[in-house]
Amino acid sequence: FRQEVRPVICCISDIHGELDKLEQMLELIRFSGEDHLYILGGVIVRGTLGGDIFWRIIAATNMTMLLGNHKQMCRTHQERNGILCFLAGLPGYLDLTVGGQRFHLVHGYPGEGHETRIWGRVEPDNRSPFPDTICIVGHTPTVFLTDGHDEDFSIWHGDGILDIDCGCGSMKAAHRRLACLRLDDMAEFYVGGVGEGTS
Repeated sequence: FRQEVRPVICCISDIHGELDKLEQMLELIRFSGEDHLYILGGVIVRGTLGGDIFWRIIAATNMTMLLGNHKQMCRTHQERNGILCFLAGLPGYLDLTVGGQRFHLVHGYPGEGHETRIWGRVEPDNRSPFPDTICIVGHTPTVFLTDGHDEDFSIWHGDGILDIDCGCGSMKAAHRRLACLRLDDMAEFYVGGVGEGTS
């Protein structure tokens, strides 16, 4: 585990309503009020507690959500109005620098257009389009980028692109996990699956 160095910056993606996994992850990474968590979309769809996760993110001052492809999936009229108002102000991507390393955070694909950024998917041969910048994406479960169907899903490391969608919310996937990437030192954390913990 880390020394008591504060604050730290972490990324997760595609929680898809699995509130228990989010809570376990926040405990695992010892998330505090001084830290900051970036959520790369994929909060509401599939699991039954997406709304609870969504409102928790809204209430937090140290969580930033990026626009994903979930805005059309709201269930009730009142919930839809509140969520759509919030989503209207979300960024489609974020560029930040942590410890001298540049990062580009986006839900789907690090492309030019809005639709590409929220609906696009990375392929195994894709590379970062931005010099000296690591792109961190979600949206595409990492199992589709590897041959690891029979093992716990892990963060995919491409050529300047990291995919952190490890299948959370895919209830039929026995090896699904919620992944978290700490940008300060690139440590990986997982909740779910057999190999739960850090790597």
